[in-house]
Amino acid sequence: MYTFMKRLLLFILLLCTSTFMMAQECDLPISVAFSTESEQIPQAAQRAIANKLKQILTQNGVSGVLEYEQFALVPKFEFLDKHIVAGPPVKHVYNLSITLEIRDTQESTLFSTYTTEVNAVGENETKAYMAAIRQIGPQSQQIKAFISRGRSKITAYYDKNYQRIIQKARLLSKMNNNEEALYHIMSIPECCTGYATAMDEALSIFQTHIDREGEGLLMKARAIWAAGNNDEAAAEAAYLLTQIDPSSKAYKQASALLGEIKEKSSKNAPWNFEMQVYNDAVSLQKQRIEAAKAVGVAFGKGQQRQTTNLMFVR
Repeated sequence: MYTFMKRLLLFILLLCTSTFMMAQECDLPISVAFSTESEQIPQAAQRAIANKLKQILTQNGVSGVLEYEQFALVPKFEFLDKHIVAGPPVKHVYNLSITLEIRDTQESTLFSTYTTEVNAVGENETKAYMAAIRQIGPQSQQIKAFISRGRSKITAYYDKNYQRIIQKARLLSKMNNNEEALYHIMSIPECCTGYATAMDEALSIFQTHIDREGEGLLMKARAIWAAGNNDEAAAEAAYLLTQIDPSSKAYKQASALLGEIKEKSSKNAPWNFEMQVYNDAVSLQKQRIEAAKAVGVAFGKGQQRQTTNLMFVR
C-alpha cells in the first residue's frame, strides 16, 4: 500500500511538472508597443527599452513571433522628479514611476499591470532611461506574477474565442485570402484547448495556399522557359520552381520541369537550383506548421498598423 501511494504521488508530481513546463513554453502573440500619448522617449532609448521588454517576455515563457497587434506589452513612464546636475560631465537625474501593462488592444481591456519606482542617472536623456529600465529584473517575483497574470488572461481569451477565430479563417480562405487566414489562426497558442483543432484547420488552409501558389509559380516558370529557352530564362524559371513547397500538388510537375531545364541549359552555366525538400529527421506535421506560421508572419509584417494610439516595435 505504501509503495502504491508513493508511486501515485510521484506520478502526480511528474504530471504537474509537465503541465507547468508546457505553460512556461507556450508561444503567445504579445507585441511590445509605446503609447503615443505618453512622454516622448528618445528613439535610441525606445530600442533599448523594447529589447529589455522582449527579454522579460521570453524569459517568462512568452515567445510568440507573429506580427500580431491584439495583445501588447506597453510601458509608461511618469516623472516624479527630474533635474540636471552640472558637470563635467552633465548628469540627468530621474526619479521615475514605471508602469508595464499587458493589454487587449482591440477590446481596450487591461489584462495585467506592474508598477515600480526607480532612480536613474545618465550622461544624457537616453542613458538615463536605459539606466531606469535595466533595474527591472526579468526573474523578479513581481515580474513573474505580472507576466503570469497576462498569460492566463490571453490563454482564457483563446479558450473562449478559438472557434470564432477558426470560423473567420475558414471564411477568409474561401475568399482566397489564405495568407490572412493563416495569420489569424496561427495566433492560437499551443496551451489553448482549441490548439489541435486550430492546427488541423491551419494545415488544411495551408494546403490550399501552397497548391494555389505552386500552380501559379509552375505556370509562370513554364511561360518564361517556353519564351526564352536560354540560360537566362532557365535561371529565372528555375528560381520560381524552387519556391514551390514540397507538399504542393504542383511539386511533381515542377520537379520534372526543373530536370528538363537543367538538362537543356548550357553545360557551362552554373547551376545552384534545387527543389525544396522537408527534413526527414523532423516531424512532417511540425515542419508544415512552421511553414504555415511563416506565411502568417509574412502577412503580418506587410500590414499597415491599425491601432492609432500605440506605436509597435518590431
